[in-house]
Amino acid sequence: MFDVVFYFQWEVYLILLMQSSLPGFVLEFFKIIANVVSKNVLAFLFISIYLAYNKEWGRFTLLSLGVAGVCCDFVKVSVARLRPYAAVDNIKCIYANVPDQDPLNFKIQGYSLPSGHSMLATNLFLAIPIYVRNIQYIAVGLVGVLIVALSRVGLGVHFPTDTIAGFIIALAIILILSRIFDRIENRTYLYLGIIALSLIGIVFCPEISYIKYVALASGISLGFLFEEKYVNFENPKSRRDAIVRFAGAIILFALLFVLIPKLAGNTDLIKCIEYSLFTFIMLAIYPLTFKKIDGDG
Repeated sequence: MFDVVFYFQWEVYLILLMQSSLPGFVLEFFKIIANVVSKNVLAFLFISIYLAYNKEWGRFTLLSLGVAGVCCDFVKVSVARLRPYAAVDNIKCIYANVPDQDPLNFKIQGYSLPSGHSMLATNLFLAIPIYVRNIQYIAVGLVGVLIVALSRVGLGVHFPTDTIAGFIIALAIILILSRIFDRIENRTYLYLGIIALSLIGIVFCPEISYIKYVALASGISLGFLFEEKYVNFENPKSRRDAIVRFAGAIILFALLFVLIPKLAGNTDLIKCIEYSLFTFIMLAIYPLTFKKIDGDG
């Protein structure tokens, strides 16, 4: 695989302008955004919505997140566009994508196109508003996506066109899913189709970073498939039920996604297990306990 360098001159001007003119507290705020708008944070948020608030909203957001992750990494690896700080001498890497690792190690940092954070932000701010067709929240969500996109540009880790591409890809996924999600009587074909297409992608993109996202999309899809067939839990009927479910989700998420990976080692194999098996447990096995823990159980 060959690294690729391409950009428009206006992109370089914009990055240099932001890095030279923005005050330090703004750049510090951008670093906070980088940590908050992350895969694990969004996964926990959407899982919590699914388990303890609105099952259909959570299901839609998680599915769009899984598909977006697969598409994002497939394009990243296939295009292999270098990040701005590696392509242009004057651009600084203020806060690397993986802060404690070598910024020039792109097997760890990932490539530049598209911006994963912009795709995550699009899911965070727009997935539910588009699904429920709320124009006011869509307008507010667009502002949130713009702020995240600017943060990635200002930190020197993405060209503006990376963020635009990330937004367009994530938005297209959300719009397509929102059109078909409630119209498919048997979602089994949707879940199996996502798994099959993701697995086929490995033939063209056999990189471990892509395989991890295939594991994530598969864990989400298989979790929903199992839950719909064998569990079929209902939304919480009281605030007490929602709180208990949420508390259980926090404990289980911390055990599966924080404690076990630390004890077992953060290897590629553990990551794949984490993304597939542990996600499946959160979505399909944990809800089996709801009849016991709900107030009317």
